[in-house]
Amino acid sequence: MKKLLLFDVDGTLIDYDGTLPESTKRAISKARENGHLAVIVTGRSRSHIEEPILDIGFDGMIGGNGAYIELDNKVIKDETIQVEDVKRIVDYLNQHHLEYYIEANDGLYGSLNFKVRGVEALRQYGMKDPDVMEIYPAMTFPKCLYVENVTKINYILESYQNYLDFKEAFPEFKNLTWGGKGEKAIFGDCALKHIDKQEAIKELIDYLKIDQEDIIAFGDAEIDIPMFDIAGISVCVGNGREEAKKHATYVTKPVSEDGIEYALKHFEII
Repeated sequence: MKKLLLFDVDGTLIDYDGTLPESTKRAISKARENGHLAVIVTGRSRSHIEEPILDIGFDGMIGGNGAYIELDNKVIKDETIQVEDVKRIVDYLNQHHLEYYIEANDGLYGSLNFKVRGVEALRQYGMKDPDVMEIYPAMTFPKCLYVENVTKINYILESYQNYLDFKEAFPEFKNLTWGGKGEKAIFGDCALKHIDKQEAIKELIDYLKIDQEDIIAFGDAEIDIPMFDIAGISVCVGNGREEAKKHATYVTKPVSEDGIEYALKHFEII
């Protein structure tokens, strides 16, 4: 029976230090050879899914935590923040001296000092000696950041109060924090309020006319729990958060210990 395999990216396909195991590439490729569908489900925008990940080979993706859906190179859904709102957010971040980057489906755009300030934030995230341009090869730094097709705006937190203040200033948006393996809030992010991974997966299920019991979802964090809840089988990687593990059907080995391949073999997908 053909399965729909859903994969979170950060912490699941790749480790927090940015490593993509060869075993993961091999396992997903084999799963597709066996007739299963592999789809990325991530908070990243379309432009922020770089070649090492895309080179694995996928049948589609849900990006921006559900704002964007693509299957077999066909765009099924594409919801973006209005340019007027992008302008308000950019002005706010500039006025409060917070460095940020904008995720649009056709590009990644960084604030002027993000290339420098981002190094320490990414080091806190878990990357060793990070180079912003290696991690975000598609990023450009235009003087004006009033751009279109935006799914999410991320900003570096100098303190947790920055997030609380931003949330108060923009209550009409979905405001979250993220920060790698630990619970520390390193970045804040802003996206459309009604966007939801689970709803996007439901749309994909309806489009494919596939049963929920034929879905296997792979994730690592609390934000993946709605994806777990809609899947017939949910797999949390061993390096994942404890709360995510509690909601998973199965806990596999960590990403760095061939966890994806191990789980796909366990469920006889490969």
